[in-house]
Amino acid sequence: MMIRLLSVTVTALQQPAAGTAASSMQVAAEVSTVVIAVVSILLLVVALALVWQLKKLVGALRVHVQPVAERARVAAENVEYISAVVRDDVQSVRESISGLSGRLKEASDRMEERVEEFNALMDVVQDETESVLIDTAAVVRGVRAGAHTMGEGLADGVDDPGAEDEVGEAMAREAPEGA
Repeated sequence: MMIRLLSVTVTALQQPAAGTAASSMQVAAEVSTVVIAVVSILLLVVALALVWQLKKLVGALRVHVQPVAERARVAAENVEYISAVVRDDVQSVRESISGLSGRLKEASDRMEERVEEFNALMDVVQDETESVLIDTAAVVRGVRAGAHTMGEGLADGVDDPGAEDEVGEAMAREAPEGA
């Protein structure tokens, strides 16, 4: 576009030199076209200088940012590795706890069964012990009553037929029910 402006300007400037008189309006238009072209060229040069400076700045920033970016990448890799290790450890702990929980439940169930069996055994032992003690107490009372009755009969020297009834009554009184 600039080349076109310059060519138009050059063409316009050559026509008056060829012999036609230019009006003051045409001269002003041609001068303004040249001024615009020069300003455009200057703006282009300034823009190129700014682009070049910006490119230099980006290059300098890249030099300074590259180590930081590299360290950030290494840190991100480390964080990723650490999170993977932690995840594996947590999974291992979870599996261990799950297994331990299952074993504790089994042990608890077995312990409960054994306690129930022990309670049943203790009930049987208690029933048998009570039965033996009651039987023993009944026998001891019977022996006492018999000894007492025999002792009275020997003291009297006479065989008393009612003594047998007294022994039976004494045993019935002292013996607990069901014995």
